[in-house]
Amino acid sequence: MAVGIAAGALLVAAACRPGTPPLHVVSIRAEPGALAGPLVEAGLDPAALESAARDALAGAGFRLGEGKRPHQARVDVVGIRFVPGPPGGVARVETAVQLELVPAEGTEGTAVRETATGAATLAAGPADAWRAALALAARGAADALALASAEDAKSTAAVVRDLGADDARVRRHAVRVAGERRAREAVPALVERLRDPEPEVAHLAVGALGQIRDPRAVAPLIDLSQRGDGGMALALVRIIGDIGGPEAEGYLLTLEAGHPEPRVRAAARAALAELRARDAEAGRVAGK
Repeated sequence: MAVGIAAGALLVAAACRPGTPPLHVVSIRAEPGALAGPLVEAGLDPAALESAARDALAGAGFRLGEGKRPHQARVDVVGIRFVPGPPGGVARVETAVQLELVPAEGTEGTAVRETATGAATLAAGPADAWRAALALAARGAADALALASAEDAKSTAAVVRDLGADDARVRRHAVRVAGERRAREAVPALVERLRDPEPEVAHLAVGALGQIRDPRAVAPLIDLSQRGDGGMALALVRIIGDIGGPEAEGYLLTLEAGHPEPRVRAAARAALAELRARDAEAGRVAGK
């Protein structure tokens, strides 16, 4: 069974706004060294891996060939595993495949990568099992990329709604897109995602708020830093400083003066200096 999203083609088609050209995959390349021993022994080579990725991307709804939104695909095998069967049962093999879509040179956008796992029993023999697991994993990763592509094509209002979706994968992509667009209207929903039950979504929400730099995010980020350890405070110091404002400056002063960890005090001092330099430059420009 593959880990992925069913009907990826429908996701891509349904989400595109009028006037948004479809994403085209102009090339597919296997990463060097992608194939480990058991896969090579099964007769798989880079061309077979690229073929599996091509079939998976086409099945997930991506256009293959030249187009207005050209992307290059990279495929890699990031994990393989042999799972013994239960007494009297059949063993299975598992493989994890990572697919990445990178905008072609001169094309706007950011690289997006997804990983999925496929498994197959050894009932039909090792070679067929590895091939089947590889195909399932590639399709799962392609379907996940279809979801990412669909989110990229949505209006900002729809992206904000998706920040509260039941599916963590939808929330994750919505957080990413909101940050990339620096969507200030997404700030309240992103603040809610700081407490997301999925740690990856919560982590991405911090980064998105740092990209947007809205002062409304300062207090929630301060609260988050105070609920964590020194490592959490250290990670958030620069983001809070980059957002700036009186509340951020006051918090950095507090950290600089009294945090028990020297590395946090030093980071707060550096962030405070940058904040003040920025404010001074803004004042100088405004006074001209």
